[in-house]
Amino acid sequence: MQSSLKSFLPLILLAGIGFTTLAFLYYDVSPKASVDLQLSRSEVMERSQSYLNQLGYDLEGMDQIAVFRFDGEMQLALQVRHGMRKASEIIKGDSLTVHSWQVFFIDPTLPRSQALDEFTVWVSPAGRILGFSHTIKENAPGPSLTQREAIERAMDFLREQGINLDNFTLDRSSQRRLSKRTDYDFAWTANDTTLGYDSAIALRIQGAEVGFFRQTMAVSGSLKEDMGKTQTITTFIASGSSAAIFLLFFFIVIFFLKKYHEGEVGVKTGILVFLILYSVSVLGYAVEFPAIGSDVGMGDVNKANVRLIMFIFCVLIIAVFVQVLVFAGWSVGESYARSGWGSKLAAIDSLIARRFFTLNVAQSVLRGYALGGILLGLFSLLVFLSLGRFDGLGLYVPSISGIPDTFVPALAAILLAIWVAAFNEIVYRLFFITYLRDKLKRVWPAAILSSLLFPLTAFIMWDFPFGFTNLALLYPIYAVTGFLFAMIFLRWDLLTAIIANFVVTAAGYAGPLFTSSGEYFQTQQLLFLGVMAIPLAVTVIGFMRQEVFEFKPETTPAHIRRITERERMAKELEIARSVQLSLLPKENPHVEGYDIAGLCIPALEVGGDYYDFVHLGNGKMGIAIGDVSGKGVPAAIYMTLTKGILQSHAEENISPREVLSKVNKLMYRTIDRHSFVSMFYAILDTRNHSIRFARAGHNPAILAGHAGGKHEFLVPAGIALGLDDGEKFNASMEEREVQLRSGDLLVFYTDGFVEAVRRDSEEFGEGRLSATIQNHRSRSASEILHNIVAEVRHFVGDVPQRDDMTMVVLKVR
Repeated sequence: MQSSLKSFLPLILLAGIGFTTLAFLYYDVSPKASVDLQLSRSEVMERSQSYLNQLGYDLEGMDQIAVFRFDGEMQLALQVRHGMRKASEIIKGDSLTVHSWQVFFIDPTLPRSQALDEFTVWVSPAGRILGFSHTIKENAPGPSLTQREAIERAMDFLREQGINLDNFTLDRSSQRRLSKRTDYDFAWTANDTTLGYDSAIALRIQGAEVGFFRQTMAVSGSLKEDMGKTQTITTFIASGSSAAIFLLFFFIVIFFLKKYHEGEVGVKTGILVFLILYSVSVLGYAVEFPAIGSDVGMGDVNKANVRLIMFIFCVLIIAVFVQVLVFAGWSVGESYARSGWGSKLAAIDSLIARRFFTLNVAQSVLRGYALGGILLGLFSLLVFLSLGRFDGLGLYVPSISGIPDTFVPALAAILLAIWVAAFNEIVYRLFFITYLRDKLKRVWPAAILSSLLFPLTAFIMWDFPFGFTNLALLYPIYAVTGFLFAMIFLRWDLLTAIIANFVVTAAGYAGPLFTSSGEYFQTQQLLFLGVMAIPLAVTVIGFMRQEVFEFKPETTPAHIRRITERERMAKELEIARSVQLSLLPKENPHVEGYDIAGLCIPALEVGGDYYDFVHLGNGKMGIAIGDVSGKGVPAAIYMTLTKGILQSHAEENISPREVLSKVNKLMYRTIDRHSFVSMFYAILDTRNHSIRFARAGHNPAILAGHAGGKHEFLVPAGIALGLDDGEKFNASMEEREVQLRSGDLLVFYTDGFVEAVRRDSEEFGEGRLSATIQNHRSRSASEILHNIVAEVRHFVGDVPQRDDMTMVVLKVR
């Protein structure tokens, strides 16, 4: 597995082109490019507090919660009308109010109903005050101004904010009389002649003070309708994805429990994966703590306590739910992957074994980064060409909350990307592809089906780096994206797919950091790039050391040893099945005056059923059917031995008893003392229309006479082959002869037919077999065989076949 960085140069070059394409086209393809954060969260809170202090409010003892509001609906509307780049320029120009910071001031010690004051301040990304709100109780006392006095107070306040009302028109004025004061609401609008959009100002007078003031972009009828449609579609898709997540959880977890109780999966590695990703999730929620629960209301609970409750809920419920799903998906997917696909997990195994600097890891990480860059460039180019080609097509980003408004935005983007990428690759690539591959016995159909399932949850569990398109295109875009990641998994390995997904996802989350001009966010850019470079440093060390990770027998985990042993046994059974089928006749014999057919249906676990036709000459043919005790390779070997011995002696004797006696002598010398072979051997004489037969401990043959009366079970005495060296065997062996007439039907079978059971443990039995033969005796031998099989299948229902089913039908024409 010797490898050098030089062999990766073409891939690295393509990755460089991909990242360059992303950087060059980002402002043309991403709604997030409209974000230019010039103040950090702390600076925004300081400015908000300073503003309220200037208004004369006492904020002592109040907590602040600052959240960034990305207005995806408004951005989409501007994007569709002006194009992506122009829309970003308009929004970043700060003349229209689109994105904003929202800062809450609350008393953390009191419930909302007891708090005397609550404040909210809106600040633009550039730091411009867009408004504030002072919430007081309706029974709070205050002077009652006349409407004229209220308007004058409102206009004086707006002039103090530096707002020129010359271009504004007062559109609405209303009065509300309360028990202890009178409040007034006013609304002004003005048209921005440069951009053609209306600006709006809303203001409320509470008693004698200005209690609410907000600058916004006025929404016209058509624009409002478009935004409403976007919100409706988003809600619909999010609800569907949430339901799909729950269904996915129950399917995978229940499937895991079934496999676990069957002893087919290990949990040690799965628990480690759970703990790692759960820790990443918890750390991510801790970094995102300032923004958690900002949109959640809990009755009388204040926002500080809502945030704490939501943090606990996320850590103890959401993170556990998601990572249990990952744990179950990993445990089952690993079990399937170990069965002939262990190379897909080699790099992950190296990491789990704490061998971080191996060539396995280095190659997967470098490939993942390179493929992530290639995908980002490809996505950028395709989005750019699509937006330019199709009128009215736009990209929608619901929110970027949880990144700029966190403790450390760069780490928030990386931590979120880690568990999102791991979730999707483990569930959809490791679990679904390996599971479907096992069921379908083909790889590419499994990859396609897993890709078709991927969009069902991707809307809330994976973010396309540039946003969501319209509903008609959303599903196919996600399905194609899922297929690209599936191809990476199939071509290389799981770690490569996870890293590629991580790079794509992290770039999408971190985008607003790189379009922001604030000094704090420039520092976050460097931090993001520094942390992202750490795995690449590991890669360099791995290529320098050229160490290849391989499990040693003494260090191989127990569950992997079990899986390896299971795979070995599966190969043994496959060999046994091949041997068994190769020994059976390739076609039914053609004998004048007779219709003869045989078949053997192997069970899931190979047994030793066998049937054969031996041409003896002079109008005679031997018919043999047997069943070797035991399962697997030993049974297949004994069956091979039985066939060889029988054929070597069948032509020497025209007596079935003598043939079985000679077969028994050789079998007794060879076969294990705990094994034996049951056999029914008959010689058909086509000249005098008779059949001579002997039975060595096998199921009786059934003779259905031409007259249609009661069936006769042919049960000559005899013990099984291999149990005795000859004396007892010969003494017990009986040979009989039956004359055959036109219309007679003779059926030889193994116990797989009569011992087939259904759910209530009732067997098919000889009675049902005899009745089935009678019902179909007018048909050809081959049709009789297949009708008997169909009756047995119908009887057992969905119960798996436990034993081979072998049968020979002889019909006299």
